[in-house]
Amino acid sequence: MLKLKNICKYYNVGKSKKIILDNVTLDFKDRELVFILGASGSGKSTLLNIIGGNLSCDSGEMWLDGECITNYSDKELDNYRSSIIGNIFQDYNLIDYMNVIDNIMLGYNYGLTKKEIDVLLKQLGIYSKKNVFVNKLSGGEKQRVAIARALVNNPDIILADEPTGALDSQNGIEVMEILKKISNNKLVIVVSHDNNLASKYATRIINIKDGKCNYDEIKGNSFIVSNFIKKKNNIKTILKLAVRNLWLKKTRTIFTSLAISLGIISMSLVINLYSNFNSEINKLESDIVSVFPITISNDKIINNTYDFDKTDGKIGIKSKENIYINKIDDDYIDYIKNIKEIKYINYGYDMFIPIISDTFKIVDNNYLKAIPAVDYINDNYEVLYGRNIKNKNEILLKVDINNNVDSELFNSLNINSEIDFNNIIGRKIKIISNNDYYIKNGNYYVINENNKEMYNKSNNELSIVGIVKEKEETDNNNYLYCDNSIINDLIDINKNSDIVKSQITSNYNVLGIDMDKDMLLKYLGYELLPSSINIYVDNLKDKKVVIDKLDEYNNKFDKVIYIDTMAEAIDIVRNFISIISIILILFSIIAIIISSLMIGILTNVRVLERKKEIGILR
Repeated sequence: MLKLKNICKYYNVGKSKKIILDNVTLDFKDRELVFILGASGSGKSTLLNIIGGNLSCDSGEMWLDGECITNYSDKELDNYRSSIIGNIFQDYNLIDYMNVIDNIMLGYNYGLTKKEIDVLLKQLGIYSKKNVFVNKLSGGEKQRVAIARALVNNPDIILADEPTGALDSQNGIEVMEILKKISNNKLVIVVSHDNNLASKYATRIINIKDGKCNYDEIKGNSFIVSNFIKKKNNIKTILKLAVRNLWLKKTRTIFTSLAISLGIISMSLVINLYSNFNSEINKLESDIVSVFPITISNDKIINNTYDFDKTDGKIGIKSKENIYINKIDDDYIDYIKNIKEIKYINYGYDMFIPIISDTFKIVDNNYLKAIPAVDYINDNYEVLYGRNIKNKNEILLKVDINNNVDSELFNSLNINSEIDFNNIIGRKIKIISNNDYYIKNGNYYVINENNKEMYNKSNNELSIVGIVKEKEETDNNNYLYCDNSIINDLIDINKNSDIVKSQITSNYNVLGIDMDKDMLLKYLGYELLPSSINIYVDNLKDKKVVIDKLDEYNNKFDKVIYIDTMAEAIDIVRNFISIISIILILFSIIAIIISSLMIGILTNVRVLERKKEIGILR
């Protein structure tokens, strides 16, 4: 049984209060058809909304079967509205883009069985219309759909707000006949202004005037215990509604989807590109690790830490601490030789090497480059023609990426135009020792000007046996690659040459040039310690071990600075890619933010457009 005790409701109008309901106390039977009558603004619809749980009262209590429901939580009120209350509205409140059966099944919580629902539709005379969209129905048919929707959960209380207000007389009578029949099993409360209908169909009439009720006492009660059913979300219905609404607003949906998709896709692309770039860099680093050596110079090294920060308009002073002198000695060389992870070691010397081609022309000694091992060529170079070297008397011609050679090198070989590969194979050069290159003239030595004589006297003949090109382009210069043992043999010969012996015992420069004694001895090949060391490894794992061991030496002994050219180049590329990626990510984030704002605005517009629909669903 439903009871209202001292229900009050008012609204603030400026600083005063307008009383709508004033201490309303009502009892309702579980089976009856009650009419609430009153003038417009008398509070009858407000009372109906309080009973239906759509409005809260400012004071008073509402009881159902001995339980106070006035202070129910929102969730409990949802269950109350869903299982106890069925609403019939004057303007139907149907969703136009849905058909009859879909409107009826909104919020369905298994009150009636499917078979009972079909029976209900037949009783209401709309079974044949069940698949028709409601915007194709007449007013009477729409109201019947609204009644079916109110009954589908088999509620205990039916609330009808002006159910015949929008109908003609005949349809109004038909609807009241239906409500009268329903009141045989349920409590039906009708808000109306039609006294004739109330007199004909009501079992009891409640009049409201100035917020107060005038009614007859209830005679006799029949009790039906109301059962609350926990509200369930019908996922299928929700998805169906969502898809239909999206389809109805397909243009807006497409633009909204494109907006968020562009943001997400751009972010994904940037992340994917960044990941792919790093993968490619890692692959490149792995591929070229055997090409770029770790270089150690036996000379001055610039330390890029300064005593003063850069200041505009002022010049700072670089102290001696900023210039470090590496000292490579025999102990350090022995230490490096014992690092098993090193694949090749190549030594460089500050020694001038006279070279004469088979056309008796001088070849710039900068073109002659010793390779650390024969396998180094196999690992890092493509043999375009001929073969790799097999002994120390063979050399290779390295061309650039376009198969070109410097004109200076070709001129020294007496080549002035394009030449076939096979015409290069077999060409010879000779390395000239000090004794053949320098002639004593009094207390000084001069260069022998007879190139042909020097070429014929020399025994260090080297023959070109192959033409090679780098697999991964790292150095586009041209070289004549020779075996490292040629340089070692020449050092052994030159350190005992006449000019070296003479310079050792002399206090002046025996070549008569502006160079100190120690420097000249190095120039002539007497210095046994290398001016540089190039360390080659096979893979990144071994490289890390080698660097760790070089650092370990520096921590224990005199520091020897090494230069990892590949790491520096890779770091530059990584930093550049990181900067570009950050910029792209920022643009992507901005795109996502704009997309999110756009979606928020469009969602808000959709909510405002569908307030009525959302209210019905609620």
